[in-house]
Amino acid sequence: MITIYLIRHGETDFNKPGIYFGNTDADLNGLGIKQCKILAKAMDRIKLDAIISSPLKRCYKTAGYVASKKDLPIDVIDELREMNFGIWEGQHYDEVARLYPEEWKQSNEDWRNTSPTKGESFRQFYDRVLEGLDKTLKHYSDKKVAVITHGGCMRVIVSALLNLKQDGFWNFYFEHGKYSLLEIEEGHCTIKKINSIE
Repeated sequence: MITIYLIRHGETDFNKPGIYFGNTDADLNGLGIKQCKILAKAMDRIKLDAIISSPLKRCYKTAGYVASKKDLPIDVIDELREMNFGIWEGQHYDEVARLYPEEWKQSNEDWRNTSPTKGESFRQFYDRVLEGLDKTLKHYSDKKVAVITHGGCMRVIVSALLNLKQDGFWNFYFEHGKYSLLEIEEGHCTIKKINSIE
């Protein structure tokens, strides 16, 4: 059995409703740092065998707080980056609709396959994150692992593990600086906790 503590990074200034924010390498803000300190305290009593992180700064720094008292290295898995929204990055959806009307229309008509200019489609993102999940499950079998990544990646991971496929993506919300506890045994996933800090 592999036990995964699936953690969303601390908050950044870009984490606002309606803003397309994925591949931009934003740092933690003041609240995000506080969230990470609370998270690290909660994780102190939890035994881990490995710590995995997205390469983006907000995750790697969150992982650093978790790792600070664990004497464990942080293993980076590039596939666990958030979705790349290309030229939409950092813009509100109202602005995207005004500036890129054709792309916006296409994305509403076919949200799985439309990719913003210089970005990736949801299908590409989903498949990429699944590659990262597969690496994790194979390499860390029978381990207790903290995986620090992004809200979108967490939705992909949980929907895939529960066999909900791409439509399951919309059924979950993960809070900044909190962990969800998953146990995977013989291909079966059980969610033991969600959005926990205890």
